[in-house]
Amino acid sequence: MVVHGPFPPDPRVSRAVAVAVAQGWEVDVLATRQPGQPAVERVDGARVLRLPIVHRWGAGARAIVREYLGFTVLASARVARLMARRRYDVVHIHTPPDFLVVSALLPRLLGARVVLDIHDLSPDMFAMRFGGRRGSRFADSVLRRVERLAARFADEVLTVHEPYRRELAGRGVPPDKLTVVMNTVDERLLPPVRTPPSEDAFRVVYQGTITPPYGVHLVVAAVAEIEPAMQLEIYGDGDSLETIMSLAASLGIADRVRFSGRFLPQAEVLDRIQRASVGVIPNLPTPLNRFALSTKLFEYVVLGIPVVCADLPTIREHFDESELLFFRAGDADALTAALLETRRDPEAATLRARSALATYEPYRWNLQAARYARVLERSSKRDRTR
Repeated sequence: MVVHGPFPPDPRVSRAVAVAVAQGWEVDVLATRQPGQPAVERVDGARVLRLPIVHRWGAGARAIVREYLGFTVLASARVARLMARRRYDVVHIHTPPDFLVVSALLPRLLGARVVLDIHDLSPDMFAMRFGGRRGSRFADSVLRRVERLAARFADEVLTVHEPYRRELAGRGVPPDKLTVVMNTVDERLLPPVRTPPSEDAFRVVYQGTITPPYGVHLVVAAVAEIEPAMQLEIYGDGDSLETIMSLAASLGIADRVRFSGRFLPQAEVLDRIQRASVGVIPNLPTPLNRFALSTKLFEYVVLGIPVVCADLPTIREHFDESELLFFRAGDADALTAALLETRRDPEAATLRARSALATYEPYRWNLQAARYARVLERSSKRDRTR
């Protein structure tokens, strides 16, 4: 597996590793190297090889391109050296960037199958951060072409939900290559004892990346409008962490907002949020977020936590208003009203949480894991020699 990012904590890569190891595969993971991480380490049964590239939050377009290209060059060279000792059956490329697939070129020439895992649509991600700037139209056309070429090069293409699958098919990816493996929760990571929400305080939680399009500032602004009995916990990191901390201080609620200040292991986050009163999905109505189906949404649902959620199309395709309390995306006042409604009527919130858990049944990770295992099996040399 090749991923331009740290390993751990990426939950999608971790889940894929766990499935492959459980199926008897020997797994190598090539990842970036964050400060303090060893260059080589065994994690969850996989050998992790970290390259001397550090992912930096909030970098400009040129710095991002340099980082992505640098990692791709190093990953390609490392895979080529590894191939001298190990002949891989499958190379699983986690995007972005889509051009990272070139690191699988030598294994492909020597008979390996290539699995391209599209976590997010690269052209849409670029537009979210840099759209409207000079050269952005040209960059968009290049990224779309790279996306098509990468999918054409791969033997299998994974993505995270049905709306992405339809969008990729519409962009020219052959439908018979596409498989949906959703970003749901590996339930082995759940706390052993799940307890009901605390009655001492109304706890609002958010976990994940802290970056402007994800709307964390809306949650801070909403909590600031409500009396001190409401507390906010933010678990994660990102290019807006310091901005959000400063916002909480400027609104006079620094004492009511708890920050982890970093990404935590998924099991630790699940344990910390399990007694929350409500989980918030505050994504802004951007073109990329129309496809948002956050892992944290599934984490709230499987823990039985009521959810207040931005009203966005892909989330609506999976859950309805009997299961989540929607608010107008991007509207802090609407979010404030939704939080107050959740606090005023805990029985209705509990009923929504139960309904959401029932709807979650066909999304459970054991079903997604079985899909991924089948992709690996049909991609393997063992399957082709039968």
